[in-house]
Amino acid sequence: MLDYKRDEHVRTAVYDAIQDVFVDYDLLATPTLAVPPVENEDHPETQTVGPTEIDGESVDPLIGWCLTYPINFTGHPAASIPAGLTADGLPVGLQLVGDRFTDTDVLAASGAFERVRPWHDAYPPR
Repeated sequence: MLDYKRDEHVRTAVYDAIQDVFVDYDLLATPTLAVPPVENEDHPETQTVGPTEIDGESVDPLIGWCLTYPINFTGHPAASIPAGLTADGLPVGLQLVGDRFTDTDVLAASGAFERVRPWHDAYPPR
């Protein structure tokens, strides 16, 4: 129970910090990952592990490099959309986040981004 309450306090602090963004902005745009994509584990019982450090800062190799996690934690409406490719041809995702109950704004912005930067022909065939 103590861990649950501690997590609840952290979630509230993260939620409040994100809510502060929407005082001045309609949407928050972030990359989906802090690093280029990492290789997925082939075994379903094994978790994909990312880096332990980014730009000299220690991060949790399970979630510290995944920038969608805080938004999943707060429940804000969000979309991850294709935003391009790295120099090595790996996909880069853009996360668009909206204020509570602004799901339609997030979807509209995602659609507008795709109209300006269509991605369906950008990825090589498998």
